[in-house]
Amino acid sequence: MDNVVTYNHIEVMPYNLIRLQDIKIVKKVNDHARLSFTGIIEEERKDHYIKASDDETQVKVFITDNAGKREPIFRGIALDVEVKIVNGIHYITVEAVSHTYQLDVKRRSRSFQNPKLTYKELIQSIVSQYDKADTMDVVTSGKEIGTFIMQYDETDWQFLKRLASHFYSPLIPAIGYGVPKFYFGMPMGLSKGEIPASNYKVTKRVADYQTASDNRIPGIQEYDFIQYEVESMKVLEPGYEVVFKGKTLLVSEAVMEMINGVLRNYYKLSPRSGLRPIKMYNHSIIGASIQGRVLSVYRDKVRVQLQMDDQQDPSSDFWFPYSTIYASEDNTGWYCMPEKNDSVRIYFPSCKEEEGYAMSSIKRQVPKSEASKSTAQSSTSSSSATVPSAAKESSNSEEDVMFDPATKTLYTKYGKKIKLAPDHIEISSQDMSIILHDRSGIHIVSSKNININAADQISLRSNKDINLTADKIELSGNGNSITLDDKTIFSGTEIKMN
Repeated sequence: MDNVVTYNHIEVMPYNLIRLQDIKIVKKVNDHARLSFTGIIEEERKDHYIKASDDETQVKVFITDNAGKREPIFRGIALDVEVKIVNGIHYITVEAVSHTYQLDVKRRSRSFQNPKLTYKELIQSIVSQYDKADTMDVVTSGKEIGTFIMQYDETDWQFLKRLASHFYSPLIPAIGYGVPKFYFGMPMGLSKGEIPASNYKVTKRVADYQTASDNRIPGIQEYDFIQYEVESMKVLEPGYEVVFKGKTLLVSEAVMEMINGVLRNYYKLSPRSGLRPIKMYNHSIIGASIQGRVLSVYRDKVRVQLQMDDQQDPSSDFWFPYSTIYASEDNTGWYCMPEKNDSVRIYFPSCKEEEGYAMSSIKRQVPKSEASKSTAQSSTSSSSATVPSAAKESSNSEEDVMFDPATKTLYTKYGKKIKLAPDHIEISSQDMSIILHDRSGIHIVSSKNININAADQISLRSNKDINLTADKIELSGNGNSITLDDKTIFSGTEIKMN
C-alpha cells in the first residue's frame, strides 16, 4: 500500500472503537511482532472487553486503501488489556503479540539422541505440538543433527532460535497467517522493489561486526554491518528484500507508528550477511547433572535414557563417554563400567551439550522394610562354613556399606566384593573368601576346592608349628608317598627309618 494511511483506514478487531488514539507495531528479526494501541470505547462495552479477554483473544489490525482493499498488518493474541476512565471518557489500551508467542510460554527439558535425525524432522516434532502451527524451513536442506542435542529449561521458541543459529540464521514470524507460523532462516526472493533514497540515516554497527568476527561467522565483511534507517509508504515485513541506493538489502526491523494522525513506516535495512546471528548456547546447562538409566554399554561409552525424557526414542544411538576413576594415555588405569539399568548422571561441564559425559550416580537410600527383608533372606541362605571374626565384622557392614568412610568397598551384582578396611582386606565371592587381617593373620574360607599350583618351588616356613588337619593327608613325589588317615602308610622304592 503506497497511500497515506490515517485513523480512518485502520480497523482493530475484535474491538469496536469510537476513535483510535494511537497505535504502534514493532516487528524484528528473531523476535515476536508486538502491537500496542489506545482507543476510545463505548461505556457499556468496558466490562465486556475485560471479562472476555484471555490467552486466546485474537487481535487483528487491517488497513484499507482508497479502493477498499484490506491488508492485514498484524495478527496475534492479547497480552494485556486495560480500561480506564478519564473525565467520563472510556479508554482501552491493549498490548498484543504475534501468534509465535505461543511457543515462548512453557519451559521444557528433553533430549534428542538420534544423530541421524534431521533438523527438519526435529523442528517439525516441536511445531506439531501446537494447533495449526507451521514453519517454513529455508536453510537446513535435510541436514542431520549429527550429535546429541538437548532442550534444557528453554521455551520452544528459545530452543528453535538456538537451532537456527547453528546455520547462522534467525527466526522470522509470518504474522499474516493468524496462526503460529514462522520462517526458519532468512527467506529468499521476497523482493518488494526500490525505496527512494530521499531521507535516511546510516549507521555502522562496529560492535556487532566485532562480535560476529570474533565468533567466526563465515562469509561476513565489514561493510555487511552498515545499516540504513529509512521511512517509506510501503508496508514491508522483516525478511523482505528491497533495493536502496543501488544495493539489495533486507528489512531487519519494521516500526509502524501513528504520528500526527498519519501512520508512518520506519525500516532498518541491512545486507543479508549482516543479519547472521552468532551461534547460540544454553549457558544454564553449565554444571548441570541429569539423572539417567543405562540402556547399553560398549567399551568406555554408554547409551542412557535421561530421567527428563518421557520415553526413549528407539532410534536413539548416541553414546556418552563414561568418566572412569583413573585412565592414562597408554591405556593403563581403572576400567569399571556401569551395567544395563544402572543409574548414572550426565554431567555438562560447558554450555555445549555435546560435551556432556556420564558419571557415577548418587546412591539411593534403600527403605528400611526392604533392607530388613533382604537381611532375613541372606541369613537363611548363609553358609555353614566357619567364619573368622574379621569376616563377621564384614558381614555386619553389609547392612550399610557407608557406615565407615575409612572402609572402601567394591561390589558387583554377581556377589563379588573387595573390601579395604583399616585393619583388614577382604576378597569374597558367594561363600568363599580370603581375609588378610592385621591381628589374626590370613584366613582362607572355601566351600569348594582350594588348588595351589606352581611352575617352580612352593615353600612353607614358620618360626613355630605348621598344622595340617584333614580326614586324609597325602604327600607324594617322584614315586614315593606318605598317607595319613586312620593309619600311616609309607610307600617308596627305598624306605629308611632311624
